[in-house]
Amino acid sequence: MSPIAPRPARVDLLLRATDGTAPCVAFGDLRWSYAELDSAVDAAASRLAAAGLRPGDRIAVLSTPRPEYLLLWLAASRIGAVHAGLNPRYTARELSGILARVRPRLVFSLRAFEGADLPALLAAADASAPVVPFGDADELGRALDALPPLAPAPDDGRAPGLERCAAIVFTSGSTGEPKAAMLTHEGLLLAAAVQHDRLGPARRPRLLCNLPINHVGCLMNLTLGALAGGGSIVFMERFDPARTLALIADAGVTTWLQVPAMYHACVNDPAFDPARLRGLHSICIGGGAASAATVARLRAIGARLFVEYGQTETSSSAAYSDDGAGDAVLAECIGRFDPRFEFRIAADDGAPCADGEVGEIQARGPLLFAGYFGDAEATRAAFTADGWLRTGDLAARRPDGNVVLRGRLREMIKSGGYNVYPREIETVLESHPAIDQAVVVGLPDERFGEAVHAVVRLRADVRLADLLALCRGQLANFKVPKRVVVIDAFPLLPNGKIDRVRTRALADGPGALN
Repeated sequence: MSPIAPRPARVDLLLRATDGTAPCVAFGDLRWSYAELDSAVDAAASRLAAAGLRPGDRIAVLSTPRPEYLLLWLAASRIGAVHAGLNPRYTARELSGILARVRPRLVFSLRAFEGADLPALLAAADASAPVVPFGDADELGRALDALPPLAPAPDDGRAPGLERCAAIVFTSGSTGEPKAAMLTHEGLLLAAAVQHDRLGPARRPRLLCNLPINHVGCLMNLTLGALAGGGSIVFMERFDPARTLALIADAGVTTWLQVPAMYHACVNDPAFDPARLRGLHSICIGGGAASAATVARLRAIGARLFVEYGQTETSSSAAYSDDGAGDAVLAECIGRFDPRFEFRIAADDGAPCADGEVGEIQARGPLLFAGYFGDAEATRAAFTADGWLRTGDLAARRPDGNVVLRGRLREMIKSGGYNVYPREIETVLESHPAIDQAVVVGLPDERFGEAVHAVVRLRADVRLADLLALCRGQLANFKVPKRVVVIDAFPLLPNGKIDRVRTRALADGPGALN
């Protein structure tokens, strides 16, 4: 692997590591070079500091992915403050809980999105900090110029690690109460540099940014992942498959990163035309496993094709498939842990797992988050006694070195005393040509404790007997689904991943195959 060049101390300093005339941001008719964005960041940081924002203070930003989000994040970084992104799709209840946890000194809010009055939503959430609305970059500049002095900051104890923190990102909460992960400048910049080394063209990649700004995929993969290579960002406010495909073709996007549900929507959209996407240098699937059918359609584009693995607490991507990996690896594995990071697959006693043995993925080193803001107990529980982060992800290493994800510790099904790993069964189901996507969950069972149930989306009619025969041919009998439910579409989390909690509820509902 290539050595990683020295990185700046803060995320905002990436703007000064590249030729100032190089393109940096594109959004509609707006274009910013590196020098233009750096100048705007300087001005915004000065206004924030003059208003009383100090190192360690938080600002919250309620916005879609657009240039103003980046300007505010980098301006906060320049004075040592911390960014916390908010999703416009949040309810007032969700916003209220997040704001109460983060305790920002200022809240910046896009005025409206898809008919929603976002400042009114914040008012309903009882945001205690001043709210600064904006409609575009020009209005944001005027609002920053007019910022009044802030009320004195409350004594919030300055959580350990906050001085290293660039952003607070709430974990998805798909398996429990969301926690406020403090992501560090060092971890984000290291992850971005390695991503560029693994995926990017030699110079100046161009990435499409259309993930929510409260998601580590937006912050690291799609934002810093571009800037770390001296590249540029094409912002897109909301995901739409046809529009995504058009922007990739028309805006010269070279590196495409999305979650599987987004890729699935794109390759099945009538606008999908591999010939129009030949400008892509690399495609990377993250945030879950894509079906073999989706991988095959992406392969037709002709770009380098990768999968990656990571989580919020590891600053996103930590493992990548090899360049040139086959479709079976891309559909079934997460690749290998990058040797510049420190990861292991460990048994319950911390001993390294042998090839083929299922254990927990654990990590340590500069890539990791600084802890959960305001939750020392959760921070302590996240680490082993010898300092390894417990990711909660179960995996096994194959003899060829590739790692297969077996599921989450909380998702593991205990059926009749046997450990059942959902992803293994999902892969078998998705190998049937009639199955588009599958999610496997465990539901209470009087005899076995838990029983395997599957929720599937179809691309063609299929008989239950055929699916069960497929599973029985490739799986032990205790892994064969007791029930298969068909749905039209999987519920999604705000970050675009499948919501396994809501899907679990569907597994016990109508729509069972006969």
